[in-house]
Amino acid sequence: MDKEAQKPTMEDILELSGMEILHPGGFELSKRIGEVVNLKDKNVLDVSCGRGEFACYYAKNFGAKITGIDINPEMIKSSINRAKREGVEASTEFKVADALALPFEDNSFDVVINECAVGLTPDPQKCLDEMARVTKSGGYVVIHESTWLKEISEEEKRDIARGLGTVPYTLSEWKEMMKKAGLKNLWTEDWSGMENLFKVRPDRKMKNLNDMFSLLEKMTVIFPKIISKYGIKGIFYAYESARKINPLYSNGILGYFLIRGEKSL
Repeated sequence: MDKEAQKPTMEDILELSGMEILHPGGFELSKRIGEVVNLKDKNVLDVSCGRGEFACYYAKNFGAKITGIDINPEMIKSSINRAKREGVEASTEFKVADALALPFEDNSFDVVINECAVGLTPDPQKCLDEMARVTKSGGYVVIHESTWLKEISEEEKRDIARGLGTVPYTLSEWKEMMKKAGLKNLWTEDWSGMENLFKVRPDRKMKNLNDMFSLLEKMTVIFPKIISKYGIKGIFYAYESARKINPLYSNGILGYFLIRGEKSL
């Protein structure tokens, strides 16, 4: 196994855990999305839906009709099971699909949402283009993403993105990509700050990213899975990544923004 292959990103670890890890802001941020685009009774596409936490939340709390897609079949299986458990099976549909080639006709959805996953794709602009394409005229595209708040070198950005497993951009870069996708009347809201970062585990009190998992979770779930996939060095790389990334948020270098755009009529 080469050196780079032994370096699990933060996203790799979250996916390996199999646990319910939320995005920064947690359900409060998702609730905010429901409010700012009035999701009540809307036909909504959740792109890169993960384990279906937020798709089910929108169906349950806003009465929205939700279609969720994810490229990972295991995520879709988890989403379907969650919808059954939460009693929203009738108002949700989940399918395996690529965010860069959405299997829907133009102008299919009132609202298209991507929570924390545009930067995970190999082509964020194409992802946004596809989201805008399947949005109805006058409808909304909503994303929230990691955002550079201070200027650092391109080398530092690449190193940090490698540790995170997602590519942050400046707010102006995010807005420019959304404009290029054909979206207008852009509206943004700042969700930066450690207090929002720590909402990724609402069941735990966190002081830094290493607190995301309890010692028991690390010993019985996280470490064995990392070792199995990346070898013993994977644990040290994971710890070092978390150690480097934590100050980026506390020092105001990296933040988080909610961005809404409207598709032209």
